[in-house]
Amino acid sequence: MTAGHPYRPESRPRPNGFSLAELLVTLAIVAVLAALSTPGFQRSRADVASLTSAHSLLRALHLARSQALLRSEPAVVCLSADLVSCGSRSATDSIRGWIVFLNMRAERTVQRDPQEPLLGVFELPERLRLIGSRNAVTYWPVSRAGTTATFTVCDADGLARTRAVIVSQTGRPRLRESAAGAAPC
Repeated sequence: MTAGHPYRPESRPRPNGFSLAELLVTLAIVAVLAALSTPGFQRSRADVASLTSAHSLLRALHLARSQALLRSEPAVVCLSADLVSCGSRSATDSIRGWIVFLNMRAERTVQRDPQEPLLGVFELPERLRLIGSRNAVTYWPVSRAGTTATFTVCDADGLARTRAVIVSQTGRPRLRESAAGAAPC
């Protein structure tokens, strides 16, 4: 007699692993999910870069304001193409970031001299642009009226929300965000 049940075939051990068909179906599902999630991931990544840059600019403005009072020297935040000296507002395509420095000579037209100490250097991520209504904001060591300015951080591809850092007449910066899906700048 046979050892197995008469109505059941002998059980054979099943090989471990996946069949080729199972593997291809799994890879096809993963490929479809990856293709669907890539645009959302790029949008999220661009939005985080925009928000981080806007917060860095806020931090730079707060740093300049506090250092002007602490050191009794004018402190400046200015747009920069080379991250060493102030750039011009008209050259928005070449702006790479902004610098914070003490303006020890206290000149009215803002220009960083080599002996003036840098307090901070902030570089923009690649696809972001920074546009300013002015190229610099100066904080004076006395409490008097300041200069208003608006700095706009935007994504060249329009993936991220546009964020504006607005400096009031008293020198206090604040952040304003646009709606999602802003137009490229």
